[in-house]
Amino acid sequence: MSCAIINFAEILTKMKSRVFVFLLLISVIGACKNEDAYIGDRYYRNGEYEKAIEAYTEYLQLKPSNIKSIYNRGRAYEELGEYNAAVMDFKKVIDIDPNHVQARLSVASDLYRNKLYKDAIYQCDLVLEHTQSAMAYFIRARGNQKSGNINLAMDDYKSAISLDSEFGEAYFYRGTLQIYRKQKSAACNDFKIAESLDIATATKARKDYCR
Repeated sequence: MSCAIINFAEILTKMKSRVFVFLLLISVIGACKNEDAYIGDRYYRNGEYEKAIEAYTEYLQLKPSNIKSIYNRGRAYEELGEYNAAVMDFKKVIDIDPNHVQARLSVASDLYRNKLYKDAIYQCDLVLEHTQSAMAYFIRARGNQKSGNINLAMDDYKSAISLDSEFGEAYFYRGTLQIYRKQKSAACNDFKIAESLDIATATKARKDYCR
């Protein structure tokens, strides 16, 4: 009986050892995969977008629903001008989290870039149902301005500026609307503010309209 007990104990010890080694390997693999996400962030910050995409893709093989990595990979694709791949990632994020503000705004920006103004406005509407976002108001303003909805665009620029008083582009484009509405003094004031916020186009506009 004692031998049987000793043998069983040895077997149990070996099994525990193997389980420990297995768990250790899993933790090491997980740590390596987490490192892929950190490396991806580092590559992204350094402007090495192709390498960032590779690192994020490696990480997503282990955690395919990790929102941060999917979104960041989309941003890296966007920086490379690979807009279709970028939008696919942004939409994956929205499928996982329909209220993800940045992903919806990224989709809205792409729609605006493709002159799909009504669709861009709709995406911004969805964002603004849940949170106040200067960028959502700004993109919606641009969509309304391009669609000829001048009063709506003006209201949205005002809202964007009220949320972010240093939103230079919002001042500049509000200024262009005020030129259209023959409100020269207000337009020139907006151009001046935009210029102080390093919006290069505001300098030319101020020279053209504010003599």
